[in-house]
Formats: sequence, structure tokens, C-alpha cells
Amino acid sequence: MKNSDLIKKELIDGPGYAIFSIERMDIFKNLRNSIFKKIKTKKKNNDFNSIRKLITKMSNAEINDLTVNLAKFNGLSEMIINSSPNLIKKLCGNKLFIQRRAHTVIKLPGINKPRTLPHYEMMSGISPYTYIIWAPMHDVTEEEGGIYYINKKKSYQIMKQEHQEGIVNGPKILNMKINEKPASMKFGQAIIFNPFVMHGNNPFRSEFARIAINVRFQSLKTPLLEKNSDYLKYYEISN
Repeated sequence: MKNSDLIKKELIDGPGYAIFSIERMDIFKNLRNSIFKKIKTKKKNNDFNSIRKLITKMSNAEINDLTVNLAKFNGLSEMIINSSPNLIKKLCGNKLFIQRRAHTVIKLPGINKPRTLPHYEMMSGISPYTYIIWAPMHDVTEEEGGIYYINKKKSYQIMKQEHQEGIVNGPKILNMKINEKPASMKFGQAIIFNPFVMHGNNPFRSEFARIAINVRFQSLKTPLLEKNSDYLKYYEISN
């Protein structure tokens, strides 16, 4: 298990991302159970993997309805933050700006499903002082298609070239052949990364849908960029 100092070093001086273990599994399990309850199915007493399998059979309209229902989870950002308070305080202190509504993302299996193209968070107008946490709600293997990450050095090279050409997310990125393999992770692990690290995901083979959450946060003491109080809110981690 990596300590907070090592994770901070990897984020700033290393590849720009790190896998870490959730500190408060009680909160994290409660988070997953809350998501579980919001996924309504006709069958009762399903475990989480059964729900993931049922999702793969849903129509596009049903997936859209499910996405809308999950978006109503108002306390998700706070629960993610509170599940690893020591790490977050090490990075940003206890007074934060956090994303108003964390995302619950559902990805369906199938080689013909759309991929998430390589991108970096700075494209969206968030502050360069932001950190992002991505956490699956179940075990994820390479074959089941988690998120891949391109190390900070290579990401910088691509961004610098695009800057010189006056473009963002141009042909070089869109046509990139990604050799990086998705990280294998257990439930209770998450990835944290800085906003300059390029990442995405490819179509994957599985009998289950993939369900993951992500949230963005930064220190209250660091400047905001284009996304400010309409996207972020003040939050203080209790001591």
C-alpha cells in the first residue's frame, strides 16, 4: 500500500498518476450500495455483478434513463472525498473546491462500441491544480477494459506539439494507436491523476458492463480557471 508522500511524488515528479487503496472502505462500500439502489431492475435480490450483466441487455433508452437517475446522486462527490481523506489532505489540505456532481460512468462491452478518445482534463477548462480520482465499482482486469493512461512526459510532448500547431485534440491524438494497457484493479482501489495526463479507454470484451465513478477537486488556496463556482463548490474535510 503506497503512502501519501509516495503518491504525491508520483503525481508531481513521476508519471502523473498513481493507483492507491481507498482508506475508508466503509464509506466506499456504502457509496457502491447507494449506486446499486439507484439501478432499478425488474428482478429482485440481484448482486452487483448480476446488475452489471443485466445492464448489457438494456436498450439505449433504458441506459439513458439509468444515467439520468444516477445523476441525481447528490452526495457522491463528498463520499468519494471522504473515502480517502488523508491522501486528499496531503495533496490539497482540508479546505477544497470539489466537483458539484461527481460522475457515474457506465461502459458497455463490445468491440463495436465507441471508445473514449485520448484526452487530458485541461481541455475542459479546469484548473491546472486539479486532481482527478477514477474508481471502478468492481474488480477490473486488462481484458475487461479499464482506463489507460499515457505518462506525463509523453503527454507533455503531444500537448506541446499541438500548441505549436495551434490545435487541440487534433489528428495526432485522434489517430493515436494506444499501446498502453488498462490498469488491473480490485474493488477498493482507485487511480488519481493530474490534469495533464492523457487518458481514455478502448472497446472491451466482457459479459458485464463497467461501472466507475470519477470526481475532480483542488485546494481552496489554488486559482480556478474557466470552470469555477458553476462546476465546483466549497467543501471542508472534517479533522
